[in-house]
Amino acid sequence: MRRWWGQCVAKGLASGRLVGTDSTHVKANASWASEELVELPESPGVYWERLDTYEEEGLEELERRTGKRRKKRVKQIKKDRRQTRKWVSRTDPESGHMKRPGKPRGQHYLAHQTVDTDCGVILDVTVTPGDVYDSVPYLEQIERIHRSILPIQAATADAAYDFPLAHQALKELEIQFFVRPQAVHDRTNVELKREAFQYDESLDAYVCPNGKLLRLNTLHRSASGLYWLYLADKQDCQRCPLRKKCLSQQDKRGARKLEHSYFTAQRKRNLSRLSDPIYREALKKRQIWCEGTFAAQKRGHNLTQILRRGLEAAEDHCLLSATALNLKRMIWAMK
Repeated sequence: MRRWWGQCVAKGLASGRLVGTDSTHVKANASWASEELVELPESPGVYWERLDTYEEEGLEELERRTGKRRKKRVKQIKKDRRQTRKWVSRTDPESGHMKRPGKPRGQHYLAHQTVDTDCGVILDVTVTPGDVYDSVPYLEQIERIHRSILPIQAATADAAYDFPLAHQALKELEIQFFVRPQAVHDRTNVELKREAFQYDESLDAYVCPNGKLLRLNTLHRSASGLYWLYLADKQDCQRCPLRKKCLSQQDKRGARKLEHSYFTAQRKRNLSRLSDPIYREALKKRQIWCEGTFAAQKRGHNLTQILRRGLEAAEDHCLLSATALNLKRMIWAMK
């Protein structure tokens, strides 16, 4: 089925000048009654191998910036355990329980599609369970298109794809990235939030509201990210008149800490162009072509419910829907 995409490219209906990516939910052939709570298996994060490479690079930069090198990590990074159980269907265990604001709850699959904005040709379809984040398959999908279908010059996506690693990875592929910024939520249980601290690039340190510095301490690695960790001096925090506003009672170290992504610089460079007309036009094209394509598939090409069960069947279903729409658009464009 994917050969039709190559034909669309060969006929000049896709150029790679700008591609848009989004996902839509497709109902699985499974009812609420078939769901049961199961324990989540322990596993490393999605970007494990990618982050390994950047972590080694970051350790060298840490040594250059601080004069000290952190010991090489030997323990396996564990998955974030804030969620230890999930709902799984007994009749279709490969689907996923979707729970997103404004979306129907229950067992679904997600069809992740990348569309060329010249004529709306769908360049790739990836299907995941409904409880998978949109960011998970994104980089592999973009790289597959870029290397196997046609070179991508620019990519656009909504806020779900605004994760730091995407900005860095697309830069290295020489792909411009136009993404709607994700809202930042400071969940620290203190009065003085992150925005009260100013980063001083010349000092490579954060300045707190009391004028003290939080200096670069180490490179922190989690299952899903890589972060520079900045720490305040414990004595500064002990004598600070703002201590009660800045530190929670559960803080064992007794000093404020902040972290920012290893890829923050590239993300800031991309988002600094947010007011540019070209940037705004790219976001508009994503909305028109991605959401319009999904609407056309749901209305006329059965992208509403999977009739069979299992991930392989879901992939076949979503590929057939995309192929049908591509054929229609190819015929329409060649008239």
